[in-house]
Parts: sequence; C-alpha cells; structure tokens
Amino acid sequence: MYMEHEVIGLDIVVVLLLILIIISWNRVPIVNCVPSSVVAVCLGLFISSWSSNTPFEFAPELFLYLMLPSILFSSSFKFRPESLKRTWLSSMVFAWIGTLLAIIMIAWGIVVWGSFMDMNISVIDALMIGSILAPTDTVATIALSKTLDDTFIAEVIENEAVMNDAIAVVLVRLFANMSLEHQELNRWIPMRAVGVSMLFMVAACWLGLGCSYVVRRLQIKSTHLHLICALLVYSICEYVGISGIVGLFSYGSTLNAPKQVKETVESFAVIIESYVYLTLGFALKQYDTRYLGISLLILVSCVAGRCLVVFILGGCLKLSGETHWTVRSLLYVSLCGVRGAISFAICMGLRSQWSELIRSTTFVVVIFTIVFMGSLQKCMQFILLNTKA
Repeated sequence: MYMEHEVIGLDIVVVLLLILIIISWNRVPIVNCVPSSVVAVCLGLFISSWSSNTPFEFAPELFLYLMLPSILFSSSFKFRPESLKRTWLSSMVFAWIGTLLAIIMIAWGIVVWGSFMDMNISVIDALMIGSILAPTDTVATIALSKTLDDTFIAEVIENEAVMNDAIAVVLVRLFANMSLEHQELNRWIPMRAVGVSMLFMVAACWLGLGCSYVVRRLQIKSTHLHLICALLVYSICEYVGISGIVGLFSYGSTLNAPKQVKETVESFAVIIESYVYLTLGFALKQYDTRYLGISLLILVSCVAGRCLVVFILGGCLKLSGETHWTVRSLLYVSLCGVRGAISFAICMGLRSQWSELIRSTTFVVVIFTIVFMGSLQKCMQFILLNTKA
C-alpha cells in the first residue's frame, strides 16, 4: 500500500513539473513561436512512447463535464456577441453548411477507403465517424486564433468553432443510435437533425442569457460561485440535450464578471488546458496500430475535405460581397481546421462495432492537426497578414 502511494505521488510530481514547463513555454521569446498546446502534446507523446506506464490517462467524463466548461468559461469572457453582427453570414455558412458538407465528404472518403481496405463500413457508421471528425475544436481553435491580428478572420474562426458543436453533437448521437438499432438512412433524417440542431442552439442561447441575467441581478462577486454557476449552465444544457458550449458562451460573454473573477478563472483554465493537452499525448498507449493505414487515409480525407469546403464556400461568400475572403485568408482558415479533445472525448463514449477504429482514427486526426497546424501557426499568420492575394 505504501509503495502504491509513493508511485502515485511521483506521478503527480512529474505531471506538475510538465505543466510548469508548458505554462512557462510561451514566456521564452526564443521558442514561443511554437504554441504551448503543441509542446504539451509532444511531451505527452514522448513520455508515453518512452515509458511503459504513463502518469495519468485521458478521462472523457472528467474532461467533458468539469475541465471543458472551466476552459470554455474563461474563453467566453473574451467572446463578444456583437461580433456576430459583422460576421454572421460567414460564421453561419462555415459553421452549418461547411460542417455538413465536411461530414458528407469525410463519410464518403471513409466508405471508399473502407472498401479499399476490405472493411465493410456502412454509410451510417461512416457518417457517425464523419460527424466526430468534421467540426473544429472550440478550445484548440480559440487558442490558435488568440494572436491573430485580422479581427474579422479571427472572429469567424471562433464563431464557427463555437456553433458547429450544436449540429455535430446532434448528428453523432443520431447516427450512433441508428447504427446500434440497424436503421436505414433516408433523406428526411438529416434534415430533421439540422432543424433540431438549430432549435437546440437557440434554446442554449436563451438559457445562457437567462442565467446571465439572474446572476447579474443577484450581483454575485465571489469567484467560486461564478464558477459553480457556469458549471451548472453547462450541465443543464447537456442534460436536456442542447449545446453546452453555446449555452456557456452566451452566459459568460454577457456576464460582466468582476476583474478578479476573470483573472482567477483564466489562471485555473490555463492549468487545466495544459493538463488536457498533456493527457492527449499520453493517450498514445491506447492507439491500436492495426488501424494505422486506414487512419492515415481518413486523415487525408479530413484535411482535403476541409480545404475543399472552405474554398468552395469562401468563393460563394466573395461573390456575395464578402471581400475579406481572399485566397490567402481561405488557405489560413482551411489550415485552422484543428480537431481536439472534444472529438476524442466523444469518440471514447461511443458503443459501436468500429469503436477501436473510431478511437484510433480520431487520435491520429487530433494529434496531427494540433501538432502540424499549431506548429505552422506563425508561418500561416505571416502569409495571411503580410502578403496580398
């Protein structure tokens, strides 16, 4: 018993030292061109590949219902609802039409690659996997756009990442249930899902705004009460089946919380975010190498689908008068299709005959997009901001 406590204590010390390195990384001018999220994932991958036992494992329930809302609550303080007045058309097009088209393209790729690899993946299962992989990750995307000087592009990227959750989660649940019950797909099912998603997003907005109004009227000042209220808003939204991310952003962005509350929540969120990215790297031990080939092929479909959808929709937006969408800016938005811990947590809770494939593929897509796109962040910003299309 004593030895077990000693090992656990050492694991905690190791994780805390790693978090200290991650948090301190961006304070060093020489190396801050690489985001701390990339450093955290790479450290986790290195330790997981080098050691037979990783300190901690990625816990999907703990992340989804405690860590994620804390990180999102901090991000919501910087979110400005009035930005939707300037970017509503582009944001809605990329968040809704873009996500749906990306799901279809990824699912089509999965069916093709599955047939090529002698894996009989049904259309329903392919759509379920596509719904997990298509939406951009809220936490990772907001972290990527924090230092972007082009306000319009940054706001569109952030709004897309917040809103596409509403449709993606509904579609994942829909196709997962259809797969378990062996239901057939017809054209009305996705249409109903889109309508339900829009209704749920509006409901989440109103719930968040209503809770924000109540908290402002009560003039709550203490940090712990603000944090508990934020967790309650997120939990209520998830319990009734609407988007917790949209509800929490509606709540936090209109809250007008005191300065000390924002600073405390932000400090807490930085530690949690570092831990989450670190444990994503630790998840290498859970990867099944049997699916490496098809995982890489599906990754190609995700990247190619994202680029194709962004350029098609961006071209349509430019024809409609949205002059911000140049070739350079569309390339940047294409490469901002970062998937993250939300997709990985959702896939780990699914029951399917393809569960191992889904987890392994999601891990490959998440790690590649975080490391590759995060490492190219400064380069992409230079291309976007300092050259003309």
